[in-house]
Amino acid sequence: MTESANDAAGDALFAHIRQMVMARGVDIRLQQDVATLKLIFADGQRILINLDRQNRHVWLAAADGGSEFVPQGAGWRSPQHGDLFDRLAALLEQTIASDPRNSRAPAPPAPEVTPVIIQHVQSGGGHGLRNAMILILLCVVAYLLTQRTVPLSPSGEPDAIQAQALAHANHERQCENRFPANGSATFFPEGGLQPGGSGTELTLINEHAHPLLLILTAPHTLIPSLSVMVHARQQATVRIPPGQYDLMFAAGTSWCNARRGFTDGRMLKFDNSLSIQDGAPVRISMQSSGAGPEDFRALISTFVPATPLPSPSFSGDGSMTVKRHSNGHFYLPGSIAGVPVTFMLDTGASVTSITSEIARQAGIRNCKEIQVQTANGSTTGCIALVPQMMLGNFTLKNVTVAVMPNMETNLLGANVLRNFRVGQDEDLLLIGRN
Repeated sequence: MTESANDAAGDALFAHIRQMVMARGVDIRLQQDVATLKLIFADGQRILINLDRQNRHVWLAAADGGSEFVPQGAGWRSPQHGDLFDRLAALLEQTIASDPRNSRAPAPPAPEVTPVIIQHVQSGGGHGLRNAMILILLCVVAYLLTQRTVPLSPSGEPDAIQAQALAHANHERQCENRFPANGSATFFPEGGLQPGGSGTELTLINEHAHPLLLILTAPHTLIPSLSVMVHARQQATVRIPPGQYDLMFAAGTSWCNARRGFTDGRMLKFDNSLSIQDGAPVRISMQSSGAGPEDFRALISTFVPATPLPSPSFSGDGSMTVKRHSNGHFYLPGSIAGVPVTFMLDTGASVTSITSEIARQAGIRNCKEIQVQTANGSTTGCIALVPQMMLGNFTLKNVTVAVMPNMETNLLGANVLRNFRVGQDEDLLLIGRN
């Protein structure tokens, strides 16, 4: 590629980035020279784009490090971050969301004053005095024009965007003295949500070592609708109307307020939106992934109301018939040391497994630790001997069970099933004594 072609490609690159920045509609200053474009945000953060015009390699640097992007087709790509423009868009959104100041609208341009040249004529002293008065009047008008930093609408009221930005800036300076209680929820009028009323239950579980502030915003915006404070190792529940929301988290140690979060922390925006449906409660679990306040991950689970388990039918000899559940599994009633248990039939399990909660209720304490290989990898469990177990109306003595700490379903394995005659007729399971 010729030098002129390289220059044209570089100019097109910077022009495209300028369009991306302007499309955000926020206050970002741009500084450009021959090979470098700097994006300077309101809080002082910077993103640097450097172009090597000789080989067309691009270096993109931000607060969390830099990456080199090489030409590929009509664009640029990096092995770590993929497409250049996708990476830049993510950095823009992340930096804008990291500090409320970065989301303010651009300042309106100062009005231009057309210079007026006054020619001094020597003939006649009256003309000199008149010209001096005109010059003074023009200076006064120019001064007044430069003081109009807030444009007026036709109604005479300040422009809504600028007024909102000024009110927002004043609000940000008002940090609170007291840390909010766990579960404190703040509704923001501009977000459209109202306190009280019905809605879908949203449960927030903070397994992180630091307090976190969850902020829900309108889709594809930074307009807050609701924020909820969750203390470390605690949980909170709120109800919100069904709909789509974007997720942001504030993390830190020194509190400011429910909109900004922490004075020393960061605002983190999640890529995926949150979908709230009527009658489908949602749980967001925040788990530590490092030592810092911002080192955590969020796991989102949606709960659909469970279909009731089919009740078994019993014969005179104690045999039972169980219908297949709508999820494709068979569930059988039983008990462990008198504690009621529902078992899911697992023909691939060699040993019957119970949850740690069932083991606790049943008083199982003498348990030998073992390593168990599961579909999700190796985990630590333990093996115990249960003096009495019931399956339906049948009683078994001294049954070996595995206690699995991270399991939610009790599994009926081969060591119990071999004591019975098991048959299957399509969606019916028949269990009787051998």
